[in-house]
Amino acid sequence: MKKIALEEHFFTRSHLEYLRSHKGYPRLETVKGPDGRALEQLQLMPGSIQVMPQALLERLQDLGAGRLAAMDRGGIELQLLSLAGPGVEEFEVGDGTALARTINDELALAMRAHPDRFMGLATLAYADPKRAADELERCVRELGFKGGKLNSHLAGEYLDHPKYRCLFEAAQSLGVPLMLHPKDPPPAVLTALCDYPGLTQAAWGFAFDAGTHALRLIASGLFDDFPRLKILLGHLGEGLPFWMARIDNHFWRAPGARIRKKIADYVRANFIVTTSGMFGDAQLKCTREILGADHVFFAVDYPYESIEDAVRFIEAAPLSDEDREKICRGNAQRLLALPHRAAVQQEAV
Repeated sequence: MKKIALEEHFFTRSHLEYLRSHKGYPRLETVKGPDGRALEQLQLMPGSIQVMPQALLERLQDLGAGRLAAMDRGGIELQLLSLAGPGVEEFEVGDGTALARTINDELALAMRAHPDRFMGLATLAYADPKRAADELERCVRELGFKGGKLNSHLAGEYLDHPKYRCLFEAAQSLGVPLMLHPKDPPPAVLTALCDYPGLTQAAWGFAFDAGTHALRLIASGLFDDFPRLKILLGHLGEGLPFWMARIDNHFWRAPGARIRKKIADYVRANFIVTTSGMFGDAQLKCTREILGADHVFFAVDYPYESIEDAVRFIEAAPLSDEDREKICRGNAQRLLALPHRAAVQQEAV
C-alpha cells in the first residue's frame, strides 16, 4: 500500500553551521563520548541535552538518494518535510529570520528536484510574528509549500499570546495547516523532570509541552477567531484524545472559561493527528474511535523513528481497508490538495 508521510524531518548545512557556531542555547557542540571518541550533542537549554550520532546527522541532511531509497522500501510515495529542531525561532531575531529564508529556499530546491516525492512546511522565525507570517505567505505562494511548522513555545512563552495572532490569521487565509511540534517543556516544568533525563523529551516532556500548548490555543479563543484554522499534532495527538472526556467534564467548572464550544469540539474541528512515533494498536484504536479515521494521518517521524517499524505497524493494525487507506494516503491527499493524477502516477512506479 502506498503511503504519504506527514511528519518527516531534515537539516540543512546552513542550519548545522549556525548551531555549531552559536555560543548560547541552543548549540551543537563536540564532546568526548564514553568510549573516548568525539561525538556531537545538542545543548538545547540548561538541563536538556540530545546526542546526535553521525549517522543521524547524515540521514537528516540527505534529501536525495538515501532518503528516497528508504521511502521506496516502505512504500512511502511522498514525505511532507519540516526542519528538525531546534528551530530558528530560538536564535537572535535577525539571524533567525535570515536563516529561515535560506533554509526554505534550500528545501524548495529539493522539492523541485523531486516534485513527486517531497513537499514542505515552512521554517518560521516566529520571534518576529509579522515577518514569520510574511515568510509563510512567500513559501506557500511562491515556493509551493503546504503549510508551516511551529516548534512550540518561545523561551517559555506560548503562542496563545495575542501578538502571534497574525501568524494564525495568515495560515487560515492561505488555507494551509500549521504543525505544532513539541520541544522541551519550559524551564519551570523541565526542572521537575531533569533529575531523570529520559523523561525530558520524547518519553514524556514533548507530549506534556505540545498537549499543553494545544489546550492553551483552544482556551484562548483562537479557533473562535479562526474557525477554519488547522493544526497538525504528532504522536496521535499528544495524549489529548485519551483525556478529552475528562477535560470537558472539568474545564467548564472553572470560572472565566470564555470559549464557545467544548474542548473536544475544537479538537475534532481544528486538529488533525499523525501516527508519528506512536506505533501501538491500542493507542491507534483509541484515537480513531474518538476523533474518527478522517482525522488520523500516517507519519513516521523520520529519521528519529524507523520507517520499517512505522510501516509494519500501520499495515498490520486492526483497521478496515477503508480506514487504512484514509490514514495511509487519502486524508493527506485531501489536506495537501494533491491532484488525483499524481497518486495514480506513483502507483505505477
